[in-house]
Amino acid sequence: MQPGRVDERAHSPDNVAHMTIKASSLFSIIAIWATMIPAVILEPDGWWSLFFAAFATLVVGVNAWRRLGWSRLLSIVGIWLGTAAAISESSGAAWTSIFAFLATFAVVLSIMRREAVGIGVGIAFAWLVTGAVVVANDGAGAWIAIFAYLTTFALANNRGFHAKGFAAMLWWGLAGAVMIAAGGWYWLSIFAFILSALSVGITQIRIPRGIEWDLWDRDERGELVR
Repeated sequence: MQPGRVDERAHSPDNVAHMTIKASSLFSIIAIWATMIPAVILEPDGWWSLFFAAFATLVVGVNAWRRLGWSRLLSIVGIWLGTAAAISESSGAAWTSIFAFLATFAVVLSIMRREAVGIGVGIAFAWLVTGAVVVANDGAGAWIAIFAYLTTFALANNRGFHAKGFAAMLWWGLAGAVMIAAGGWYWLSIFAFILSALSVGITQIRIPRGIEWDLWDRDERGELVR
């Protein structure tokens, strides 16, 4: 290269594409903190839940160069919105942030397709129902977050698109309506999870076998649809 001449290849799209932070990752991180900070302000005794929000941020952050897509973004928004609602009602529900972190981990590293919006909505709905039940029952029943997490794992690790997520919405919607109306019956969340998993099909659940080191892959290469 001649002196004083700029190497255009260094600034080409092919060389800078892998350095960009994907908007879906950025918005996911914003969603975590935009929901959890107000929750802790309302219930300061739940401050330690922010540690698990930080862990979830780390999980998303190390994948910030990867396109999470609308499905994962919607899932993460719903997970932390439901968790924040529960914590803002009672600091005793702060431990649900542990399962919110695990759910975020499951979603980010799952085989969920980026365009599977129905699956993402189904996951988000299960967590929103969880938060609504805790709020409606004055902080009671927070343990149903365990089954919201299990539902998340089942939905995220299958190759479905929409119908399976909508089925989870049906089961969690029915269970949530009864739990809110009856002021209890939290065990219905177990059946909501089981029926959601059956809707997915137990044999259709695919557990990830490892970590795909795709942080610096170029979009122009025709990245496989996940």
